[in-house]
Amino acid sequence: MTDLNHKFIEAYLSVFPSKTVYTDSFPLDMKASEKDADGWIEWKPLKGTLQESDYRQLEKQFGILYPKSFIDWHKSYFFLDGDCSIIRLPSSSPTQPLKDLKQSLDWFIPKQLIPQKLYPFADEGNDTGPLVFDGRQPKRDNEFPIRVYDHEYSGDLDGLSEIIFSSFSKLLECLTHYLTELKTRQNFEIIPEFFQIDPNGAGKTGVDYWLSWAGMQRANFEEFGS
Repeated sequence: MTDLNHKFIEAYLSVFPSKTVYTDSFPLDMKASEKDADGWIEWKPLKGTLQESDYRQLEKQFGILYPKSFIDWHKSYFFLDGDCSIIRLPSSSPTQPLKDLKQSLDWFIPKQLIPQKLYPFADEGNDTGPLVFDGRQPKRDNEFPIRVYDHEYSGDLDGLSEIIFSSFSKLLECLTHYLTELKTRQNFEIIPEFFQIDPNGAGKTGVDYWLSWAGMQRANFEEFGS
């Protein structure tokens, strides 16, 4: 487990409430409170027990490739929510192993993208569509760059954005910084700092994408406040 994986989960839990609606599939080992009157229950992360081989089996099933950094991150903990607002990362439950990852691969858009070596793994925060690993050029340890795919294009490559992160490890570094800083600063102030953290991705081809996010956040703040 890398220090960054640990820092990410700590930063995430410091910003977002670790609550979910209780269902029969709730993993009791993750229970951090009793169920409240509205059916919500608090959860705590657990050390992950999934193996790299579990992800390799998923790769084989769907014909995809995952970066080593992504596998290392996802298997480091069990956690029931990965919605970071600007990006919705796949969660991991011990009672439903790899459920989010399977769902991100088993619908119409991924079936069009995967043969083109574009591998969905998360969702864009404005519901534009999935984040994809761009596997069209080989990379060491499959550390592919990351793009957004606009689902309205139904598999046509015209829906593919510029590279917004140069790798998953840079995505994670940017998100960890974003979540850490959110405790004391406005979101639109933080996003431009991605450019220094990831100069070959967010700070290169991803500049316009991230500036549009910051602009939207600033407009929302000016209209509605914090």
